[in-house]
Amino acid sequence: MMRPWRKRYHELYLKLRSEFDSHVIQWIAEKEEMIVSAPLSFGFLKHELSGVRKFKSGKLRILYVLSEEKPDIWDVPPEEPEIMFLYVDLRRDETYKEALKLLRKHGIVQ
Repeated sequence: MMRPWRKRYHELYLKLRSEFDSHVIQWIAEKEEMIVSAPLSFGFLKHELSGVRKFKSGKLRILYVLSEEKPDIWDVPPEEPEIMFLYVDLRRDETYKEALKLLRKHGIVQ
């Protein structure tokens, strides 16, 4: 039986998500549940963001990591599998460049 994934939110993710209106936040929450139900279904980003997975749905982009794939993100490795949501935004030409810049600034990637 597959163990359930626990959700964890990086402070950057929470800040970015809070900038949307309540309807968009609800839509994002629905997509988070889709990710939690099948976190391995969505592919990895490459290069500097290796180990970071991306969820794409229409205009929405969510970047996240799994504790079993990128344990160095956690200060203390969790006992249960966890998903850490890192970045959320609506698709633009600069989405991934902006994500990389912010994730570097917050010490998530190098």
